[in-house]
Amino acid sequence: MIQRTKQYATLLKLTQPHHLRLLLRFAVIALGALHAGAAIASHSMNADGISYLDMGDAYFRGDWQMAVNGVWSPLYAWILGAALYVIQPSLHWEFAVVHLVNFLIYLAALGCFEFFWREVLRSRKQPGTDGERPLMLSENALTGLGYALFTIASLQMIEIWSVTPDLLMSAWVYLAAGLLLQIRRGSATADTFVRLGAVLALGYLSKAVMFPLALVFLGTALLSLRPLRRSMVLTLPALLAFLLVAGPFIALLSARQGKLTYGEAGPLVYATKVNQITYPHWQGDPPGDGTPVHPSQKVWDQPPVYEIAGPFHCSYPVSYNPAYWYEGLEVRYQAEKQLQRLAASGWFYLKLFWLYFAGLTAGVALLFWLGRGKHGRWLDFFSQRQLLIPPLAAFGLYALVLVESRYVGVFLVLLWSELLSNIALPDSWRSRKLLPKISAMMIVFLLFNIAWFNLQGFLDLRHNGAAPVAEQSAPPASPREVAQTLHQLGVTPGADVGVIGYGFDAFWARLARVHIVAEMFGWEAQPFWQGDTALQAGVIEAFRHSGARAIVAERVRETAVPAGWQQVNQSNYFIYLMDE
Repeated sequence: MIQRTKQYATLLKLTQPHHLRLLLRFAVIALGALHAGAAIASHSMNADGISYLDMGDAYFRGDWQMAVNGVWSPLYAWILGAALYVIQPSLHWEFAVVHLVNFLIYLAALGCFEFFWREVLRSRKQPGTDGERPLMLSENALTGLGYALFTIASLQMIEIWSVTPDLLMSAWVYLAAGLLLQIRRGSATADTFVRLGAVLALGYLSKAVMFPLALVFLGTALLSLRPLRRSMVLTLPALLAFLLVAGPFIALLSARQGKLTYGEAGPLVYATKVNQITYPHWQGDPPGDGTPVHPSQKVWDQPPVYEIAGPFHCSYPVSYNPAYWYEGLEVRYQAEKQLQRLAASGWFYLKLFWLYFAGLTAGVALLFWLGRGKHGRWLDFFSQRQLLIPPLAAFGLYALVLVESRYVGVFLVLLWSELLSNIALPDSWRSRKLLPKISAMMIVFLLFNIAWFNLQGFLDLRHNGAAPVAEQSAPPASPREVAQTLHQLGVTPGADVGVIGYGFDAFWARLARVHIVAEMFGWEAQPFWQGDTALQAGVIEAFRHSGARAIVAERVRETAVPAGWQQVNQSNYFIYLMDE
């Protein structure tokens, strides 16, 4: 009996809101650490990450001509550059340091989320005008749902192992949303508005999409406070704080681009994803979309070899500054293609809400239906839920161009938070019976989602670590192995090289500190490998003429590789050294 009483007391203690938050915080941190550890163990990297690393290096060596970039925002690059500048990791540990930085950003995002969620709990509607207290989700249920949503958004949608600024941007979005709730609750001061403007500016310096969304946040702040005259007076300092923090970079970028601009990523992505302009290596086709000012040069026709040296000393110039290669592009509105993109975006959102978040969507819809008409909620839906405005604006903005999970993860948390915190049912026997059950169903669904995702990830890691089956060709070399082999063959940091493969994923170039100046796509290389000696010599000469000191061939499927190519550690990667 005494033992059972102690167990009950322990369980009761864990269900107290404070102790529950501590338990959930520990679980979220532990799971994030496992993801970061998996990223380190697998030396995970992506094409965007290489550009941010190169940009960070450029800032810290004072190469301003290269550092200021209209496509990649600077704040994430500054953070990565500072970490590498201070730690100076070896070739083997560079990507590991990057993922440790990402984990620290994850912890910061968690802290910002917890600030936001405290404001969510404080901002919940309490008794109605008739004095009746509606039934709402319990604090424990709302807390559990919040931490589960943060986990899904950060680890499954944004992905902590992805070297992109989306997780960093999410931290600023959580802070901005929390400040908005303070403003709506009436507890804000002038300092709150100044902090909101500064936070939104840091969000913009993390990702350029936050420039238009910052205006949406400021507009939402304006609508969240009464009277309107006081709201306008207080919103002005927020706008000034935003311009004070973001303005210097906007001025620097505008001077560099020769026009007033806050970023070049939006028009470029619109042209390639909506208008379907060739990417990469746009040569001016189709007619009517402009003429490239300085396109990549086609130095061999079949199979195509492109020279991409450019004015940038970086791993892969095409990825580092796409705006340079697409200068002269005229972005046109084409109704048919825009409708196709909107249809694709609509399908994405449909799957997101009714497949990926099906349990949560169904639960929230059912609870709102059960509480229909409560305190006239449907008549003033948006007037009482201003926090819906920023996520809906973000969904619409991305729908026009391109929607990806990592883009909308943080905004989904905002959307669900506003819906969940405003659930109110009439205080009846039916409501008291159904509300806990539906709450538990939603929590179980999200936990199953998290568990299933992590189980799949664990199985994928085991599969990737397994030896290749007998019928497969030689395995690919790791970026570290390619970089080390290049150095062993005398290709020193700063050298120019060519690639037969896919330059966007040529992470070895970053580790070796070499610059890709010419490339042939791997899927177009079969005529080269199967061609005669004259054709192969001509292609190699085209690479040489582009300045390449060596050629790295990735994932070669041919069993008979021409003479002169050196295999990288029994892999399907080969290196050809040019004669001096």
